[in-house]
Amino acid sequence: MSWEKTALVFVISLCLPLSGCVSPSDNDETQIDSVTLVERPNPCSFSSESVTQSMISLTMNGEKKYFRLSVPNSDAGTKLPVILAFHGGGGAEEDFQQQNEFDQLGEEEKFIMAYVIADSDRTAAEGEWFLNTAATSKEDNYFSEAIVRELSLSYCIDEDRLYAIGYSLGSMYTYEIACQLNHRFAAVASFAGTMPVSPQTCNLYGSMAVMHIHGKLDYIIDYDEDWDWKDGEHEGVGTMSNIPGMIDYWADKSNCQSEDTHSHLFEGDDTEHIVHSDCAGDVRIEHYGMEAQEHTWPNQVSGTDTYQLIWDFLSEFTN
Repeated sequence: MSWEKTALVFVISLCLPLSGCVSPSDNDETQIDSVTLVERPNPCSFSSESVTQSMISLTMNGEKKYFRLSVPNSDAGTKLPVILAFHGGGGAEEDFQQQNEFDQLGEEEKFIMAYVIADSDRTAAEGEWFLNTAATSKEDNYFSEAIVRELSLSYCIDEDRLYAIGYSLGSMYTYEIACQLNHRFAAVASFAGTMPVSPQTCNLYGSMAVMHIHGKLDYIIDYDEDWDWKDGEHEGVGTMSNIPGMIDYWADKSNCQSEDTHSHLFEGDDTEHIVHSDCAGDVRIEHYGMEAQEHTWPNQVSGTDTYQLIWDFLSEFTN
């Protein structure tokens, strides 16, 4: 369904009894049809009605920012976990990987999906998500927090169960969440990204569980070798980590005491499964390295649907 049709359907159905209300927003210079969330007193006293892929706008520093929202039907008082999903490079106008499955699972398991859309005016050198953790590059962090804040004013969200997922460049951004927003978010899970070898800041003020899935034949984000971020305006990112090194980084940061490695063979794809456990804050650092997988999001990992595997991991952790 197009954004325009999604927005139209949602506007027609908004403000039904006990639904999470929104109101139409004016089109800005990008001509994106969207709606805005409407603040409700004590959102947990209301039930929520199903919303699927509605384009939502919010204003930060005088500029419109956007995300697509899917909300389950729920009874009053039901606290809803929130997953922020970050698309890959060039993916702002595309469906997120397995988004329909994530939405359906959210309806069944009662969690909110917010598909974050990157600003359209960033240069190729910057990338669509800011990866530099310096103070000058935290705009996307502020946007992530603003989405949670907006949702909390309209829906009964579970502030202790905030999660982030991502693909490719969006996967890289989930590690900004892990490094910078671990006082709010409980866990991240992603496919086909990495993070800087030496992030400018990455302090654990809360606990952070991490699951990373990666194809060992990835021709874009190398599995085994460090590589240098492209030159340009996106300063300070520097050398990006190989995947085993990144997993070890998080295991060390979380003071994990145990490591278990084993392999799964499913339909000819051997997958190495590494689990770091007995970690500070009762988190786990978990990794699936898929021997025959490239950069394309897998429908399944070792026989489990990828969206289900991700939710099963995330849902174990609170902050």
